[in-house]
Amino acid sequence: MNKRELGAEYRLHVIQLLSVMGYASTRQLAKGVLGRCDLSTRKMIGRTLRWLLAQRWIVAKRDGNGINQVNYELLYALTAAGAQVARQHGVPLVADKVHARDYLRHAHDHRTACNGVYVAWPSDDIYSELQVRTGDCPLPSFTYCLDGQELQKIPDLIAGGERLTWIEVENSWRCDKDLSKVVACLRAMFRDECAPIDCMHFVVTVEGAKTIGKRLQKKLTHGPESGWSAPVRALDARILEKHIKVSVLDSETLTLQELSL
Repeated sequence: MNKRELGAEYRLHVIQLLSVMGYASTRQLAKGVLGRCDLSTRKMIGRTLRWLLAQRWIVAKRDGNGINQVNYELLYALTAAGAQVARQHGVPLVADKVHARDYLRHAHDHRTACNGVYVAWPSDDIYSELQVRTGDCPLPSFTYCLDGQELQKIPDLIAGGERLTWIEVENSWRCDKDLSKVVACLRAMFRDECAPIDCMHFVVTVEGAKTIGKRLQKKLTHGPESGWSAPVRALDARILEKHIKVSVLDSETLTLQELSL
């Protein structure tokens, strides 16, 4: 493949990623297209983005808040012309939007963090936060009960094929009430060992959320005098052993490092 063909391939891959993510940073696009986001790959993607900007297929906005504060990068999204190119290649913008300017205009820390996890995931078998929100994934929500009230939980991302991984992106501290809801959801989700969900994977993207694994472990570990029934104790032990993973996202390299509970 010559340089011209390679450049065209990079441009198409960027357009495909933006069509499912809504928007992305240079670093995220480098990781998604080239598999890593070091200085060299960011420069390569930078050339691709300048070409796309010149064609007016994408627009850019600088975002320096929250999750992007360290990197202070430009965020990119498809224009109407870029969305049309995506449709022509069989990857229409999420929800068949005409353009992604609104996604860029309302960019926020949590979605940016989710997009970082999306490109960091070790396989291509994953659905973005936008795809989940629009129902374009195998499991857009899960219904469970807590204190007699029916609640609905929405994943941040979903990965996998026959057996799914439910991904929770931890970009802020969870209060105890919210953590109790997570525990109730876990119990309902994994009560049936043949459930389509194999694991709930918590991905930490900020320092303040790093204790999520230890806090879950504390809530799911019970002694014989805890007051919980033997079936609940057994279920919680199985959840801890088989159905929970915790990783940290490196914001510089966009790689995942698993944490032990």
